[in-house]
Amino acid sequence: MSDNTLTVTEVVNSVTVTPVTNTVTVSEVGTQGPAGTNGTNGTNGTNGTNGATGATGATGATGATGAQGSSGVVTVNAPITNAGTSSAANLSVSTGTTSAVGVLQLTDSVSSTSTTTAATPNSVKTAYDLTTTKQFQTLKTTGLYYTSGQGNRLSDTTVVHQTTYYLPIIIQNAITADRISLRGGTGLSAGTVRLGIYNDSNGVPSTVLLDAGTFAGASAGTICSITISQSLSVGIYWLAFCQQGTAPTLSVYSGSGASSTATGNAVISGWSAPNAAGVMAYAQTSVTGAFATASSITASTISPSIWIRTA
Repeated sequence: MSDNTLTVTEVVNSVTVTPVTNTVTVSEVGTQGPAGTNGTNGTNGTNGTNGATGATGATGATGATGAQGSSGVVTVNAPITNAGTSSAANLSVSTGTTSAVGVLQLTDSVSSTSTTTAATPNSVKTAYDLTTTKQFQTLKTTGLYYTSGQGNRLSDTTVVHQTTYYLPIIIQNAITADRISLRGGTGLSAGTVRLGIYNDSNGVPSTVLLDAGTFAGASAGTICSITISQSLSVGIYWLAFCQQGTAPTLSVYSGSGASSTATGNAVISGWSAPNAAGVMAYAQTSVTGAFATASSITASTISPSIWIRTA
């Protein structure tokens, strides 16, 4: 029995024939199980340290030499000059003169006679101030009265009622006037007079600078003053007079008339030759109230005196 035995093995699930023993062996292979899960990846290892720097390579060959620059002298134009050489410039600027362009030094001097220096605005202002203060000083005396430079200003003059008379006056130094005044002529009683100051425009009165108002009660031989405070810079002005209100029996005031010794004033414009008519001022008729811009003015051979007083 041992030589003819058939052995079946379920696990192998196969048949094996052995010729020697005539034995058949059946083995059964079991069903394949499911695949196993993958294992977790391991962490990367740290980087290794850098190796040592290699040796410096050999220096490259020297490049070609560039072209040589020019070596001429620097060329300049006046007033710049060059006292240097072809290898070292030495530039400078010529001093200016009255006949050549150049550099001038500034100066504050107002007495220098140099022709190679230039005045500063400060020196010009100083010279201007000196020129102004060196003019006639008559209008600098405090408390005195001044009027036009025409001839006799105390002769009696008969005025036309409601007519403004403009009398020129030249202010040669800046002042402040604190009074404007007139003087009554012989026979005047209870006259009402408006006084003021006008600006000049090309030798004729123009706009009102000051309307000082009226003085009532002017009488023969009395000085009538109105208190003012008016600054006057250097220039030409016109003192204005106008008798208003009720006309007095005699409209007589101190001034100049055609029969006086006055022969005119250079301020009056429009003369082509010396005037033989004895023009004293300008006049404007029909003025009944406050002063306004001068208009329709005519030459006048009479002019009542108007005075201003320096403060």
